[in-house]
Amino acid sequence: MKDLISSKSFKKLICVLLIIAVMITITAVSGRSVVSSLLSSLTLGLQEVSAAVSEEANKKSYDELLAENEALNQEVAELRTQLVDYYDVKQENARLWRYYDLKRDYPQYELLPATVVRRDPNDDFYAFTINQGKSDGVSVGDPVVTAKGLVGWVSAVDASTSRVKTILSPDAKVGAIDSVSRDSGIVTGSVSLADKNLTTMTKISALNTMKQGDIIITTGISGLYPASVIIGEVTEIRFDEYDTSKYAVIKPYEDITSVIDVVIITDFEGKGEISEGSVEDITLPASSSAEETTATAGE
Repeated sequence: MKDLISSKSFKKLICVLLIIAVMITITAVSGRSVVSSLLSSLTLGLQEVSAAVSEEANKKSYDELLAENEALNQEVAELRTQLVDYYDVKQENARLWRYYDLKRDYPQYELLPATVVRRDPNDDFYAFTINQGKSDGVSVGDPVVTAKGLVGWVSAVDASTSRVKTILSPDAKVGAIDSVSRDSGIVTGSVSLADKNLTTMTKISALNTMKQGDIIITTGISGLYPASVIIGEVTEIRFDEYDTSKYAVIKPYEDITSVIDVVIITDFEGKGEISEGSVEDITLPASSSAEETTATAGE
């Protein structure tokens, strides 16, 4: 018996039993498996090490991030420029299609497309400046139109731009006729109506048969405007409060207060030829300059 107790095998058995007893005691106290705890701690540690290694591998330097940001900003700028170019081309195509529509409808006219580049804030009748001038073949007195109708006339011209007065101005005196009733008169602007994009047709007969909705066109008898250019339509007939004469309120088909794209009629058959019975005897300036020269655009 003494030999058994002193043997190495017995001592090893005692150690194993002690270890088991300690593990059982710890488990009973903590309610957890020691092995499980050890494995859990080991796993958590490995996960933290793995995450740190992965983050370090993916981490970029400040210079690399700055270079990427600059490249992205450059790409955005290029895309923005392409978008602006696209809109410019789209607008130009729309403008040219309107011009070709006019050219198709009026092949007898010499037409020149133009764009409004500036408006006169001090003009109550919405005069504006266009990007075509003397070097492009524009002359004082040339009619200015859109596909919807007459807008005005060139009142001054320099080498590369022209100033346009509109039919909303009292300076306008356009020989006109009602395409339905054939009543004639003069289209001229009114201070009280210009802001509403309206003008008037004066000097009409007291026995006129004009009606709301009738289309008003140019007569073409003074040589300043071609015949049959649409001006607008009759909205009502009124009495002049000062002389009891009648006049018609005309609404242009084009919104002259905000028009952007126009066409200049630089030449047409009968230009400058005043027909017998012309309403107004107009004398245009012999030459034009960069200073404004008012052409009383009457027919």
